[in-house]
Amino acid sequence: MSYRSFWHCLAVLCLLITFLPLDASAQSRVRGRVVEDGSQTPIARANVLFRRGDATQGTSTNENGRFQIALDPGEYTVEVSGLGYGGARRTVRVRSGEATSVKFALSPREYSLNEIVVSEERRGGADAVSTVQKIEYAAIESQDAADVSELAQLVPATHVQTNSRGQTILYFRNAGDRQVGQFFDGALLNIPWDNRVNISLIPASVVGEMTVTKGVPSVRYGANVLGGAINFQSRTLDSRGQRTELIGALGTAEQRRASVTHLGRTQNWDYTAAAQYTERGNQPLPGGANLENNQPLADRRINTDRQLLSAFGRASRRFGNGGQVAVSVLHVDAEQGVAPEGNEARPGDSRYWRHPLWQKSTVIANGQVPLGTNTSLRGAAWGSRFAQDIADYQSINYDALRSIQEDRDLTAGIRLIGTQSLSAGTLMLAFNGLTTRHHQTNIPYSGGTEGTDSVSVYRQNIFSVGTEYEVEVHPRVELTAGASFDGTATPETGPFPDRDPIYTWGLNTGIRIDAGQRWAVRGAFGRKTRFPTMRELFGAAIGKFVPNPTLKPVSAWIGEAGVEYRTSTLYVGSTAFHNRVYDTIDKRTFQDGPNEGKEQRINLQGARIYGLETTLRWTPTEALVLDGNLTWSRPRGFTESGTQRLDEKPTWLGTGRISYELPFGLSVMGQGRYTGGVYARNEQNNFVPLPSSPSLVLDARLSYALSNITSGVDGRLYVRGENLTDEAVFIGLGLPRPGRSFRAGVELAF
Repeated sequence: MSYRSFWHCLAVLCLLITFLPLDASAQSRVRGRVVEDGSQTPIARANVLFRRGDATQGTSTNENGRFQIALDPGEYTVEVSGLGYGGARRTVRVRSGEATSVKFALSPREYSLNEIVVSEERRGGADAVSTVQKIEYAAIESQDAADVSELAQLVPATHVQTNSRGQTILYFRNAGDRQVGQFFDGALLNIPWDNRVNISLIPASVVGEMTVTKGVPSVRYGANVLGGAINFQSRTLDSRGQRTELIGALGTAEQRRASVTHLGRTQNWDYTAAAQYTERGNQPLPGGANLENNQPLADRRINTDRQLLSAFGRASRRFGNGGQVAVSVLHVDAEQGVAPEGNEARPGDSRYWRHPLWQKSTVIANGQVPLGTNTSLRGAAWGSRFAQDIADYQSINYDALRSIQEDRDLTAGIRLIGTQSLSAGTLMLAFNGLTTRHHQTNIPYSGGTEGTDSVSVYRQNIFSVGTEYEVEVHPRVELTAGASFDGTATPETGPFPDRDPIYTWGLNTGIRIDAGQRWAVRGAFGRKTRFPTMRELFGAAIGKFVPNPTLKPVSAWIGEAGVEYRTSTLYVGSTAFHNRVYDTIDKRTFQDGPNEGKEQRINLQGARIYGLETTLRWTPTEALVLDGNLTWSRPRGFTESGTQRLDEKPTWLGTGRISYELPFGLSVMGQGRYTGGVYARNEQNNFVPLPSSPSLVLDARLSYALSNITSGVDGRLYVRGENLTDEAVFIGLGLPRPGRSFRAGVELAF
């Protein structure tokens, strides 16, 4: 789409406003704000109901926690609620011809059903011994994201990378590959065959909150999370009523997005239904990228188009004894291209791939039940089906197939968490288990003719059982200690010899001290393990890799120490971290012999990553918010001759954001992302700096709240620009990020 067409579409979206119902002159306006008690953080999408007799009118807060509504004069009972917060109620008198202003402060609840974490992590890490960061819906909404990869920049010390397979992966604090657990409503999103998931194909429209755990994760998360964990929570309505949301967006590079979400809640039930479609053409090529190979187009990155269709449904039933059960279904159906590496001079070594099929269907059942006054049990069970086809072409023309790989995965998992309140402290027992089956079919092609296929079947079982004890040894001192026992077995190994089961152990300890005067210090230390995946052991990546079924598990000793200062308008936190990793899994390239040019995964002697993560959030006024984070780290791997850099791990990561809400409904936001000190391993096994390191990417957003001109419909109109300076930022050798782009959208809620 040309820039002229983009602005034409923006004008059409603006015209839609003229069809919205305007305020009636006989009504009076009520304006208000909903914030979190204590921190005064705005609460987005809080439900605000005005009741008078049998009549009820309602609205919800915007991303800045503000709301307004036009009402007839009279006395109303106002009920305010938000996801994860206790409700509030107040009587308000609306007088004819006068504007009424109100403010509500909601207290956080302990936890919601679709979370893994417990009370201290529920409050955004306010009482946690390790690093726990909660991303509220207000921040999520401000990103106008189509998929969750666009939300990662909201999390400090997080690096997002799209690899040569077309997978978009996130890393915390330069953790190694396949070390981060990603969950949706408590169910594992990672595909066990590779212990990764392409987060650019997970829709953002159903995400209401994100909880990130770094440092030493709790035993609740199970195995394979030595690099941290993130749980995406689905959206729910937290008070009685209904809400329907419509979103439409258009942008450069043929960006299109449409979604519909309906939420409802009755006395005992709540439900959510959502559907989204998004597509884009080839992404803009940034100026100055200067790709030497595999780039026949002048201004677009070839083979980076994508189509994504998703549907989500959830229903939950609450019982009088405090119990609750819920069932949810998430289905994603996508097709996308994979950008070829622009530095690859030998066409035979390039990946000319497309994913004509990418499907993931997940069914989740979770619940909680009290077992007496001091005991409770909660858990989740899930099943998922993953289907992926990799079409491998002979050339950049993408017209002649070399082969097709069909991957089919079936996975079932369970998590049970029992909690017992004791006279001194709380004891928790956790069990995590999953079983998975990977069916792989490889079909060669020659001269356009399909050859004889080959089929391999693999199975893996993983379990983790652990216990954790929390105790308040002093009104200002909290201690946590836990231990786990993890194991894995591969009953089917395709054409490879059988492997013995692997067993290992983990531990986590921590302390948090309230130092007074709004200061707190904390520290955590522990050990975690990551098992080699079946793909690392047995996968050949359509001839790109040489399998290595002798890989050993990765283990790490992890430590961190942090200090925090918190007031109602200011938060400053700094955490020093240190990870000593053993038997790190990395890659090497064969320089000669029958496998020349191919890669193989190997165990290195280990790695050491240490650094400092600092975050800041300041709200000097209700309208102005400044937040940012900066992380420095030193990632190094050990070799027989000394140390070496780690592949594509940045030394510096920083994000800054400023937003200001004008009094007439207009909001402006600007943000920047800084990356520096990134090196990559070339074909000669040497580490070279990426051409764009360091880099600074600038984004901006302008939005207008429709509630300023209509009382019948909530929503907003927005315009967003990304990479405004068209910076060429490389995430790997020959793999640049997209160039400058714009998009505009409208969101309606009623």
